[in-house]
Amino acid sequence: MTQGGMEWSYAGLTGPEHWASLVPEYAPCGQGVRQSPVDISGYERANAPALSFSYDGEVSGAALVRGSVVVEFGPGSGLTLEGRRYELQSAHAHAPAEHRVDGEGFAAELHLVHEDASGEALVVGVLYRPGPPSPVLQAMLDAAAGDAAAFRSGAASFTPGSAAFYSYTGSKTTPPCHEPVEWVVMRDAETVSPEQVDVLQSFSGGPNNRPLQPLRGRRIVLVEG
Repeated sequence: MTQGGMEWSYAGLTGPEHWASLVPEYAPCGQGVRQSPVDISGYERANAPALSFSYDGEVSGAALVRGSVVVEFGPGSGLTLEGRRYELQSAHAHAPAEHRVDGEGFAAELHLVHEDASGEALVVGVLYRPGPPSPVLQAMLDAAAGDAAAFRSGAASFTPGSAAFYSYTGSKTTPPCHEPVEWVVMRDAETVSPEQVDVLQSFSGGPNNRPLQPLRGRRIVLVEG
């Protein structure tokens, strides 16, 4: 896989343990102090901040990019967190999941990438346990296979089904591992079938999750709504 013209991968000499030394631009992958993903543990419970989704726009396209199905969104979809508006830019999935919760691993994780007006990033993570197929992940797989009608309901199909979430400050989980990134990881996991996980991993030739990174004393908040 490439980004900025440099090969990187999830295994071997270009795998995560080597990202920071591949090119100078990837140095944050090794030198950053707020890296993601993390094991979400030791969190504090809180009643705020308020989070609201308004995924009212359309899906503008889907393609395989760097071994992952990447869905792009048109204008009109976003979320509001503590009164701050973030526009939905794209979505992609990792299998297995990158984050853990109290040490528990998950079969897959959907990342919904947002930006505010100043370009600051916020990523929503949706975790998946093994079980019945996920309609939204299946739509992503169908779109990657060329089904132009895969997203009949537009961006609305990506709206998380629960309100409770974990929040912390971290980074992007792929090179160049930019930080800071505000993370919102939904507490309630959804389900994904083993067959869907197999297809997701086939695009990258195997698992495409970055290993856990040190928490380094960062505060994690659980907002239960």
